[in-house]
Amino acid sequence: MKRLVINLGLLILAIFTIFSGLLIQIEYHMDNQSHELIDKSVFGLAYSDWSTFHKFSIIILSILVGFHINLHWKWYKTVIAKRLLNKNIQVITLTIIFFLVAITGFVPWIIDFTDGNEIIRKAFIEFHDKIAIILSIYFILHIIKRLKWFLTTIEKTKINTAHNK
Repeated sequence: MKRLVINLGLLILAIFTIFSGLLIQIEYHMDNQSHELIDKSVFGLAYSDWSTFHKFSIIILSILVGFHINLHWKWYKTVIAKRLLNKNIQVITLTIIFFLVAITGFVPWIIDFTDGNEIIRKAFIEFHDKIAIILSIYFILHIIKRLKWFLTTIEKTKINTAHNK
């Protein structure tokens, strides 16, 4: 049950994060070479609202990814110890790209909070925007590959819940 809750949380938060991230890229970052704040709303929310929503989503997603990796830590150790990286390249790549996206997403926050170099902050954001698209594709592939597990586990949970009543 714990795995199902974490995985459903990951699914929901990944959707929120991907949606808000792509929306921010398309509506506010693209074609904004001057890096001026664009004064427009999308679906009734301004840039600052979407940015806050995205940050909130990614913080919760990162926490859930931590729990998810912890649940599968034995698997990671086995893959590395038995040199099964090639056989599990999609999951390993997803993990590495997630950490790259997280780092390139969190570093600009630190730069902003410490009044650091704005050019470096924007460079991190640009790199983050690009690799986040790749991460989104890997997330989708990862979910598709495990869709049968999701559906089977949800069905078993329904049966067990109905049986216990």
